[in-house]
This record gives sequence, C-alpha cells and structure tokens, in this order.
Amino acid sequence: MDWMTNEDLLIIIVNSGCITLLVVMAIVLGAATRMKSGGGFAVLIVATTVPVYIYNLSRSVEFYGVAEIAVYPACFMNALLLPVLWLFVRGQLDKTFKFTAGYWWHFIPACISLLAMLIYYLPMSREEFIEDMLEQANGVENFVALVNDFIVLFQLVFYFILIFRFLRRVKRALQDNYSDSDYLTIGWLPRTVTLFGILFVIVFVTYLISPRTDVWLIPILNVIAMSYLTYNYIVYPVAGYICRLDSSVSEVKRASKTLWQTVDLDIGQMKLNCARVIDILNSTHIYRNPDLSLDMLSRETGIGKGAISRSINGYLQKNFFELINEMRVREAKRMLLLLKSNNYTIDSIYRECGFHSRSTFFLAFKKVEGTSPARWLNEKEKY
Repeated sequence: MDWMTNEDLLIIIVNSGCITLLVVMAIVLGAATRMKSGGGFAVLIVATTVPVYIYNLSRSVEFYGVAEIAVYPACFMNALLLPVLWLFVRGQLDKTFKFTAGYWWHFIPACISLLAMLIYYLPMSREEFIEDMLEQANGVENFVALVNDFIVLFQLVFYFILIFRFLRRVKRALQDNYSDSDYLTIGWLPRTVTLFGILFVIVFVTYLISPRTDVWLIPILNVIAMSYLTYNYIVYPVAGYICRLDSSVSEVKRASKTLWQTVDLDIGQMKLNCARVIDILNSTHIYRNPDLSLDMLSRETGIGKGAISRSINGYLQKNFFELINEMRVREAKRMLLLLKSNNYTIDSIYRECGFHSRSTFFLAFKKVEGTSPARWLNEKEKY
C-alpha cells in the first residue's frame, strides 16, 4: 500500500467518523432544545461542515457522483458558519433578539460563494469535474476555492470583531447591573467563541503550509469545537438565564451607558455611597437574595443606581456583581466552618447564600478564594 493510499484511508476514517459524530450532535441538540431559544442556530452551526466532509469522503473513495452533488452545499454551508455563530451569540445574550428579514444580508457571502460554484461547475462535463477534483487532491486551488477562502477569511476578521465587541459590552452591562451569580455559568459562551477563533487561526496557518490538511486536520478540530458547544449549550442554557433578567441586555446596555455619562462623583462621595451600600447589605442580608439587582439595592439604600454603580467601580475597583458574590462567598465560608456542628449541607449553604445552583456556587467560590469549598475547608481544619 503506497503513501497516497494510506492518506486516502486516513481521510476516509476521519471524515466518516466526523460526519457520524456531527450528525449525532445535531440530533441531540435538536432534541434537547426543541429548536427553541437559539437551538436552531446551534444545530445549524454543528451541521454547516457536514456537507464539506461528505464531499471530502466521496472524493476520496471515488464516489464522484456524490461529490458532484455535495460540492454545492459544501461551499455554501462553509460560508454560513461564522454568520450563524454571530446570530447564535446575539440570540443567546439578548432576549429581545428576533430573526427578521433584516438579518438575511449575513447570508449574502454564502450566496456569492454558491453562485461562483454554479458558474464554474455547471458547464463542466463529468470528466472535467473529476479532473478538477484530482487537481484539488494534489493541492491545486481552483477559482471557486479561492473565492470561498477569501469570503471565509473576511468573515473570520469581521465576525470575530463583531462578536467579541458584543460580548464585552454585554458582560460590562450585566456585571454593572445584576448580581445574579448564574452569570458565571454563561462564561462558556465567550470561551467557545475564543476556541473557534483559535482553531480557525490554526486551520489557516496549517492550510497555508500544507493544503491537504483541510481533509483530515480541520474535521478533527471542528469536532472538538462542536463537542464543546454541544455539551455546554445543553448543560448551561444561556438564553434561559438571560430571560430571567428584569430588562433585556439591550436595555441594560443603554441604561448603563447613560448612567456612566450622567453620574459624576468625587472620591469622597463614592466612599460615602459604598459605606452606605455595604452597611445596608450587611444589616439586611439582602445579598442572599438570588435575584438581587441594582434596582433593588437602589430602592433599599435610597441612592440612585447610577451612583451605586459608579461608586463601586470607582472606589472599590470592582463591579456590583463582584461585590455581591464576594459577600455571598464570605457568608458561605462562615457556614462551611459550622458544617458539622449545625448539620449544614453544601446544597443548603449555596441556597442560603443566594446562589441559584451548586455549580455557580463552586464557580464563584473558586473565583474569590482560588480553590474549591472542600479544599478550602480541609485547609482550615488542618489548623
């Protein structure tokens, strides 16, 4: 068996395995989400590369009839991945988001890619098509491949800038206006986008070095990213968390921007405001309310929420969200030390301290203390 045959065998194994895994993930996502709360976009993200791998597989096993059909959806869907990823992220973090006709322009590049393929391939005979595929197998880029590569490269820059700017604004707005510790559980979403970005860079670099890596390395990296997306989206439903907030992300962003523009406080006033806020939090234990928001604290203290947000950020050098979670963790530490004598359990502790779930309690505790509750307690018991 020569080297080319071994490579073809590798392509067949990798692509067939990846196709199977991606189809299973798409089915699981569809069943788990019922195609609601962005589930449709998640399924589409996972499914976008399936036609590409079908094309690679059919070309490798010389099923040229299948390859001749698969090449069109492969090129079209390949240019859909990043626009759909953006719409997915937007839909997860803004409960007012609805997919309307105004968003169809995101699909224009994919349509251009498909049009280029139709113009290039339709006039070809079967023999010319097979010859073209053999040239691609030897690393020769044709016209449509170059068009598709340019479109995807442009989308890579454009959409990742768009997504990360949106994530940064949303994070700032939520942390300045809400204390709900469940926010920690949506951290997987920016991590997923970062993972996609890193893998895209790896793919482009390796592709420039050796174009043939697109038929085995890319599928493997893609399955890793899609597995991470599938697992986290099912375990941590971001859209469900966002919909529990009193205001939409868009409203919060506008309010937060307005507050920072209009509230001007000197350091002395910030200090007084922070002292008032902390006194109210300690005396009323309102920080134990899992749905505590900046609006609620403003009513309790009689201080405008803009002044509270500006004071905490300016004087304490942290946001409202971080302050509340630190107080919750402090209370959890006190209760952990009484775990045995008062018959507390981990579940009763996180609920009493204001955390919505066990996982968010562990995430918040580790962020504040740098270790898990169990390890922290073990260290304390040694002394």
